[in-house]
Amino acid sequence: MPKTKLSWQEKLDRQDKQARQNGFPKVVEITGKLTERWGEGTCAIAAPKDVDEIMRKVPKGKLITINQIREIVAKRHGATIG
Repeated sequence: MPKTKLSWQEKLDRQDKQARQNGFPKVVEITGKLTERWGEGTCAIAAPKDVDEIMRKVPKGKLITINQIREIVAKRHGATIG
């Protein structure tokens, strides 16, 4: 039986389902060596569809940076960083 290629949406759905089964999105404490780079506080880790949703809200012809995405994720989950 030949393999059929998955569409981008199917891949995203599969990754998102797996992430949510593993407890994402989640907020974790920043500890150990990570505090040297990120400081103290908490880090929100988004599920794939959450990031996709943020990116889809960017108007056509406009740009969003990874740092802006991180800020949105952090704010949504009440974390220090995303």
